[in-house]
Amino acid sequence: MTTHHRWRSRPPAVLDVPTAWLRAVAGLWLVAIVYIAQIHLPSNVVTLPGQTAAAPAVRTLAPQGWSFFTKSPRDPELTAYALREGTWQELRRAPHAEPRNWFGLDRASRAQGVETALLLHQLPEPDWQPCDTDLPACLAAAPPPAAVTNPSPEPTLCGRIAVVQLRPVPWAWRDLLPDTHTPDSLVSLDVTC
Repeated sequence: MTTHHRWRSRPPAVLDVPTAWLRAVAGLWLVAIVYIAQIHLPSNVVTLPGQTAAAPAVRTLAPQGWSFFTKSPRDPELTAYALREGTWQELRRAPHAEPRNWFGLDRASRAQGVETALLLHQLPEPDWQPCDTDLPACLAAAPPPAAVTNPSPEPTLCGRIAVVQLRPVPWAWRDLLPDTHTPDSLVSLDVTC
C-alpha cells in the first residue's frame, strides 16, 4: 500500500527544453514559409530581401505552388443527368462535404468524376451539342445517345444519361442570372452497366 502512494509523493520529471533553440527553429520555419508563399504569389508590392536570388531554388524545392491545391473557378463542371420515366434527374453525388457523403469521409462522390471521364473516353469524338437555352430545354433536345459500357466496379451512371458541361456565371453577372451555372453543351449516352 505504501508503494502505491510513493510515486505520487515524487515530483514529476521535468525536461528542460532550451527555448532559445525552439525559437530559432520556429523562426527559420516561419521565414522559409513566408519566402515560399511570397515567391509563388503573383507579382505584388512586397519584395523580400534576397527574394530574386532565392526564387530558382524555392521553385525547384517547392514546385507545386498554390495551383497544386486549387483549380480555376472558371473551369466548366461536368454533371450527369439520367432520363427516368420521361424526366431528367441530376445524378451528381457532390458536394463532398454533405452529410450524405459523411462530410467528405465517403469518397464515392469523388469517384463519379472518374466514372464520367471513363465513359467519355470511350467515344472517339464526343459529339458535344451546344446548349443555347436553359437546362430543361437543352436536356429535352438531347441528341440520340451513343452506346458505351460502364467499366466502374460500383457504377452510378447507368441507362440513358446526358453529361452536361455547366459553365460558372461570371461574378460580375451574378445578379443577372438566376443560377450559378449555365449549360454550355451536352453529350447523350446510353450506358450499359
